[in-house]
Amino acid sequence: MRKIIKNVLVFSSYFVYEYLFIYLIIALGIKYNTFGYNQRVNCILIINIVYIAFLIFMYRKELKKDIIDFKENYKNYLSKYISLYLLGVILMGLSNVLLQHITHLEMSGNETAVRNLLKQIPVYMVFTSIIYAPFVEEIIFRKSIRNIIKNKYIFVIISGIIFGLLHISDYRNINEILMGIPYIIMGLDFAYIYYKTNNLFTTMVFHFCHNLILVLIQLL
Repeated sequence: MRKIIKNVLVFSSYFVYEYLFIYLIIALGIKYNTFGYNQRVNCILIINIVYIAFLIFMYRKELKKDIIDFKENYKNYLSKYISLYLLGVILMGLSNVLLQHITHLEMSGNETAVRNLLKQIPVYMVFTSIIYAPFVEEIIFRKSIRNIIKNKYIFVIISGIIFGLLHISDYRNINEILMGIPYIIMGLDFAYIYYKTNNLFTTMVFHFCHNLILVLIQLL
């Protein structure tokens, strides 16, 4: 029960940690509301780094175990499941094209926001997309959920759906909701790979490569 409570709290922390840190900053007498745009970005960057450290501390034993296992078996994990990852990418792309015709949207609101932020604050977005997202999202949407839900089918479905839903920019717009389907597909893909390998660094590597390629395409 203690383990489940721990994972529920960690999962919940993902949705509130930024606000909690900002309230803490204000409570310490730092006038966050007077910060300029760049100062706020730098502040959030620091908050994200602190949150990564928090997750490492919370899962230090499991992460250490996964690192040792990944060092020994990474060739097997990556070669065996790269085809499954690529299948997810293909299905994500096909569903995206189909939904563009159905919704008449060139891209999701989430993708639009990411592209705009890459132009405005490239350093922060590179960090967020390539380092923060693969590490934090895999811990939150894979490890914590897996530690709570033992049934493999329910875990994969719940993990994939939650991952996709959190990439929807506007829940009031049915077209934007539909554009979350490609993200759900990728979430299901990552969840299944994590279930099969039981090693978080496998999905972190695939997630890292996925985001790195997308970021490079945008920057170039």
